[in-house]
Amino acid sequence: MIVNKIKRPARLQFLSYLGDTQGCGHIRVIFPFLLLNHFRQENIMMQGFYLTNYIQDPEFYKQFTVVQFQRAATNSHLQLIMHFKKNIQPKIPIPLIYEIDDMLYNIPDWNYASAYYNKSEDIIKKMMQSVDAMTVSTSKLKEMYSPFCKKIAIIPNHLPKFLWGDIYPSHEYKDEDEKIKILWAGSQNHFATKQIVGDNVKGGDFGEGLLNFIIKTTNIYEWHFVGAMPDELIGVKTKIHFHTWKNIFEYPQYVKSLEPDIAIAPLMDNEFNDCKSNIKSLEFVACGAAGIYGDVEPYKFMETKTKTDEEMISHIESFANDIDLRAKVFRKDHDRVRGQLWWEENENIKKFINSYLGLFGKSL
Repeated sequence: MIVNKIKRPARLQFLSYLGDTQGCGHIRVIFPFLLLNHFRQENIMMQGFYLTNYIQDPEFYKQFTVVQFQRAATNSHLQLIMHFKKNIQPKIPIPLIYEIDDMLYNIPDWNYASAYYNKSEDIIKKMMQSVDAMTVSTSKLKEMYSPFCKKIAIIPNHLPKFLWGDIYPSHEYKDEDEKIKILWAGSQNHFATKQIVGDNVKGGDFGEGLLNFIIKTTNIYEWHFVGAMPDELIGVKTKIHFHTWKNIFEYPQYVKSLEPDIAIAPLMDNEFNDCKSNIKSLEFVACGAAGIYGDVEPYKFMETKTKTDEEMISHIESFANDIDLRAKVFRKDHDRVRGQLWWEENENIKKFINSYLGLFGKSL
């Protein structure tokens, strides 16, 4: 296919209806759209807008190049998409895109999101079949969703440097007499939470061996959990550092202020985790910490991966006892994500724009 260049002068305007106003809504829409408004290319004006309330007036859409629904997952969302196709597109021929960065069905029972999303599987698939194109965060997601939509662009996740700031690797200023700080940060959907899924549902990304290791080493290491914590650790909550979830603007500087030496992302080997993005590797590098990851698809390129609790524990102990090893691992991980790390670098905003345009044979 011959790609047509955008004719100049031109105005490219993107509109996204947000389904998630927290993590992925900011990372994949709000942050890049803010930066989009600062992007400069000769004779082209870029603008990004986002809304949470649907506009029914066709005249409203005249100015936009692309309209997308982000993380739509309910019957109400489906009705809005069908309204757009029936009442807006015949009058204003704008491409309609579905944006998603997670697997929204086949979610493990212990994940508290399973009850919400699994019941909407048919609705989600119908939305994907109804839109003109999709954007996803990983090649695995594209593979999983390709039976329902033929045009899918991969837009990797990036971090906003204007929030995270410069990187200060912990090994460069670590006091050898201080306890090693180990960080885990995430939501409750990484483990079964009894208050949500019930006492009879068990499981999660933390295995029994790793949980017991944490319990036994609270006097050796300084454990930090940000956002959530496995129920199995409630008995040692006073011996670990638990930090309630921070809003998306506070989170970057907060986790950096903890100055972690090691950051862990244990993940079960399953299809749901294979479809995740590598966002934790970006965060860990931005924090200046050496990372240890579950050996699943999003982290296959990182330096230190583990298949079992025993491997995770062994790496934690090795990292804790060897600052030079931590420095070596950090440098290798930094090199591996350097091009992806920041929205503001490596022409990532231009690539973002071209991912949308490329769906319809266009480019800057």
